[in-house]
Amino acid sequence: MKIAKSFIAAACLAAMMSCAKDYRQFISAPEEKFYRGQQLEAARMLLPNINQAGKDQLLFMMEAGYALHIAEKYEDSNKVFLRAAQIAQVKPISISQEVGALLTDQTATNYRGEDFEKVLIHMYLGINYLMLRSFEDAAVEFKAVNNELQKIKAENGESRYKQNIMAKYLAAISHELRADVNASEEDREYAAVEYRQILQLKPELSMTKNDLTYLQSPKNSQSGELVIIFQSGRTPVKVSRGKLLDDSGMKASVAVAISMRNLAAGVTAAAVMASLAAAENPIPRFKIQSNKTKFVKVTVLSQQVATEMLENIEYTAMKNLEDDYGRLRAKVAASIVTKTIVSIAAGIVAQEVTRKLSGGNKLLSLGAGLLVGAGTGAALFATMRPDLRCWHFLPATLQLARMRLMPGKYTAKVQYIGFNGAVLDTKYLNLEIRKKDKYFMNLRTLE
Repeated sequence: MKIAKSFIAAACLAAMMSCAKDYRQFISAPEEKFYRGQQLEAARMLLPNINQAGKDQLLFMMEAGYALHIAEKYEDSNKVFLRAAQIAQVKPISISQEVGALLTDQTATNYRGEDFEKVLIHMYLGINYLMLRSFEDAAVEFKAVNNELQKIKAENGESRYKQNIMAKYLAAISHELRADVNASEEDREYAAVEYRQILQLKPELSMTKNDLTYLQSPKNSQSGELVIIFQSGRTPVKVSRGKLLDDSGMKASVAVAISMRNLAAGVTAAAVMASLAAAENPIPRFKIQSNKTKFVKVTVLSQQVATEMLENIEYTAMKNLEDDYGRLRAKVAASIVTKTIVSIAAGIVAQEVTRKLSGGNKLLSLGAGLLVGAGTGAALFATMRPDLRCWHFLPATLQLARMRLMPGKYTAKVQYIGFNGAVLDTKYLNLEIRKKDKYFMNLRTLE
């Protein structure tokens, strides 16, 4: 009777999970609005969910906060992002905890956020503050990006991630502004330190040397500056890797894990592999979406600048998840093999016990063995599925360009350049440059 109840419970669990509405279904309609250019409407669809405690609350906050950012509702965006930052604080988690979570239904748990997503909350808080001309608050948030990255350590205690160059650049610009407003040499020196560090991290950046030279030159210029922030394309989204054993690396790790175990009587390597044939890989992967624009070219009078990529969100997302996969694969395989062996062994024991109690009835004992093994396996694989939740509205890259101009009103010609060098689109944007001030132009492409 207990065996039958176990099997029925496992089947019911699998059925409920297959019918449950997940985050990807919730986000579908707002995402369609967002990528049609209706960002404010997308935010309105999401806002009711940010005040409801639940497993996807952080995701709703990140999506709504970003939609408000693109809709130029910067103050409202920060109200949402500030709450999201509190929920998404980077907290260390051990490998054993990560592996244990992977073997459960992660979609039923509170979404913790990928590391790069957590730090980008601070990035957008900072950009919002720049657009609101709250430069001191902006500098705090840009520093927080790299402070959070430094908290994320590898097993050997070293930082897992490099510094975020976009955050360092915008932090330097924020301190430049503070230096000009407050005549602060301390802020000017902080900006200079940031530029030197950026040159060490990415020496090929052509604009950094010019910015450092200009910063250290005598401050007798009356010019202002146009700063172009360009967010291109669409971030990758998570998808399933497919069947567990379809991945050659995971299959090899499973084989190694089996070879290192002393198998119980009647349990064979072939039986373990056969039991895992239908199992889904619990670790997802990121799939590239659309990114048609390589850079933006901005022309004002006779001056022309092109944006340079400082942060490749697309690459970071994919690399981080692949690094995690390589780091966790062997331990995940070992845990799965252990659970599978227990499942098979339980079936063998049940078969033997039933055979004795039934006076040697082979058909009945075989049925009992299959029921226990199948019930345990069904429960395991019904809950072991990848968590495909992720931040959908992000761009693929973050880019920057700067142009110094004398005070006055201008019309900027903005050309969106594709990867084949062709001009995909052209826009004309009005702006006003003030003496010793900066005008921020925040651009986003959706394809």
